[in-house]
Amino acid sequence: MPPPAQFVFRGPIQRRDRVAVCGYHGWQDWYIGSTARWRGVPEAVRNLTHTFPYNDLDARETLLQQYPAEFAAVILEPMNVIEPAPGYLAGVKDLTQRHGAVLIFDETVTGFRYANGGAQEFFGVTPDLATFGKGMANGYPLSAIAGRGDIMKLMEEIFFLHVWWRDLSLAAALATLEKLLARTRGRGRGSQWETLRLAVEGQIEQHQLSEWLGVSGHPSWTFLTLKDAPGCTTLESKTLLMQELLLRGVLWIGSHNMSYAHAQEDIDQLTAAYDAAFSLLRQAIESGRPQALFAL
Repeated sequence: MPPPAQFVFRGPIQRRDRVAVCGYHGWQDWYIGSTARWRGVPEAVRNLTHTFPYNDLDARETLLQQYPAEFAAVILEPMNVIEPAPGYLAGVKDLTQRHGAVLIFDETVTGFRYANGGAQEFFGVTPDLATFGKGMANGYPLSAIAGRGDIMKLMEEIFFLHVWWRDLSLAAALATLEKLLARTRGRGRGSQWETLRLAVEGQIEQHQLSEWLGVSGHPSWTFLTLKDAPGCTTLESKTLLMQELLLRGVLWIGSHNMSYAHAQEDIDQLTAAYDAAFSLLRQAIESGRPQALFAL
């Protein structure tokens, strides 16, 4: 295996414009141009952003080889719904380095949730740069980028600005990070958050819905996954579940974004709502008439 390419940020090699992306990375043109909602994004910008599938190192290698020495960066969410395959993140880092690009982890969600050091600490793979969002300030508007000193030095040549230079976000971040440092446990396997996942999995099994429903993701951010059932599409299933959960006081879009503010009573309320909603979903699938159960 050849040694990692050396990063040179001055001279001809720095003129790289292509970016490889995997996951959701905000609303800027360079990313949105690669999605189905690209209207208004110049084609010249769209052509420079390339997507690649998660957990597929061969696809990543093929993409980078198509445009030798043209990729400036590879950015991905280290984990979303699916866990990384063994060695996947380390493999992404190795491929990115060998092609002389910068590896960026989008830790807007995983940062401070998976561990104090984010998914990179949790999985033991350190990128060149990482981005973080308002989770570090308990919801107050704040974002941050961190990484290698030689790359961060280049921020002196980049113009960036926001409206709130003197607001409460930094104070909120300080208080939040102090809280997280004092409470390093309770986010992963064996935590109260994991009990929610296990409870929902048990309810799915109890209502005989395992063929069409499942739970995935890290305990701090789990997802209820849905599939088409006979006579009941995924959209109809999700609509019915959302209706029934809302009627029981649970604001729901399909994921469980856990925090230290959630108590056992909150988990109990959610699982009770799921129990009733899953019962109706089972009826909808058996009858093949889910719309008959819609309130409107």
